[in-house]
Amino acid sequence: MRLETWSSKYPELGTHPLPTEPYISEEHFVLERERVFRRSWLQVGRVEEIPHAGDYFVRDIAICDASVLVIRGSDGVVRGFHNVCSHRSNRLVGDERGSCRGTLFCRFHNWSYSDRGELVGVPEEENFFGLDKRDHGLTTVDTGIWEGFVFVHLAPDPAETLRDYLGGVADRLDGCPFHEMKLSQTYRVEERANWKVVLDAQNEAYHLPYQHPLTLGVAFAKNDTGNCRFKEVILYDYHSFWSCDYRSFQKLTPLKIALFFGDDDAGAFRFPNMVGDLDHYLLFPNGILSLFKVGRWMGCITYTLWPSAVDRTVWEIRMHFSAPATRRERLQQEYFKCVIRDTLQEDTATHESVHAGIASRVRSHLILQDNELPIRHFHKVLDDYAGTLDAHDRPDGRNTETGR
Repeated sequence: MRLETWSSKYPELGTHPLPTEPYISEEHFVLERERVFRRSWLQVGRVEEIPHAGDYFVRDIAICDASVLVIRGSDGVVRGFHNVCSHRSNRLVGDERGSCRGTLFCRFHNWSYSDRGELVGVPEEENFFGLDKRDHGLTTVDTGIWEGFVFVHLAPDPAETLRDYLGGVADRLDGCPFHEMKLSQTYRVEERANWKVVLDAQNEAYHLPYQHPLTLGVAFAKNDTGNCRFKEVILYDYHSFWSCDYRSFQKLTPLKIALFFGDDDAGAFRFPNMVGDLDHYLLFPNGILSLFKVGRWMGCITYTLWPSAVDRTVWEIRMHFSAPATRRERLQQEYFKCVIRDTLQEDTATHESVHAGIASRVRSHLILQDNELPIRHFHKVLDDYAGTLDAHDRPDGRNTETGR
């Protein structure tokens, strides 16, 4: 007899199939641009990337035709600006990251700005008509920082503060020592797939033993049928959380024995409030924060999905590890990066295959099982934002235009 554990916990989500049209429709993509990405807090980096005054990085958000400059001012404050000169709208900063000595210069007409966004220099200023430099600084972007993660909001007046937006996720992870981990590896993969296809695949563990039988598929705890199951699922207003444990017994190769056998927990790095060996947070709309432990050290992987077209996505993966205490731990981390790299390559091939299957329009809906409930929750939140489903596709039958 099948026990619908998570669907019983969250019956309001229903058990209906999901329509495939939002994955391939240009109209849906436009709605996601206007109602989701331009109205949500988006995670764009970490404060460690800009440790000193004048340090900056640029985040291009293609779906919104936006380029955001994040810079630490001489007063120590991290600010975000549209990367656009106030004169003739030239792109102000051309490189992806760098550092300035207090002043940024536009390469078109040499207008200059302080590291706090103020317009400080205009060649032939006297030749303009009533120009007041105080009125023409860089255009600000609302910027927030939570536990070292930098977020931006492209709407002029966000409806919620970053803290309110993160809600229960922030409550749960406040105080996590993310600052004690160092960025160890970054991947940027351009995929021929809709961003939701990529996000869905990273928001469930059902596929692990089948798609990754020689990599991560062997690591996680399974039931008596050989399938991976969640240890816990928690749904928040916009975001979601699920957790899994590693298997108690795994096939040990000579390399695994040399690297991992005999580890103990003495002096181990620990995240507070961890539920399982892997704790997985989806930060709506396009981010994932995955916390895990391996031996005596801990790691954090962030996934960010940046749509560039309805069928194109840049998948950015960043791996952060606690400092290795020994050479053995350093080797463990390098081995782990290789395993994750191979796993991600398997994922990428499947993402593109799934998108191609959806684009064929052979099937009008996707069928989800109980352990894919986080996917169902994500699409409900997405529809609440974007109104992308017709009334007959909504589990509650409510019309998105009238609200009834």
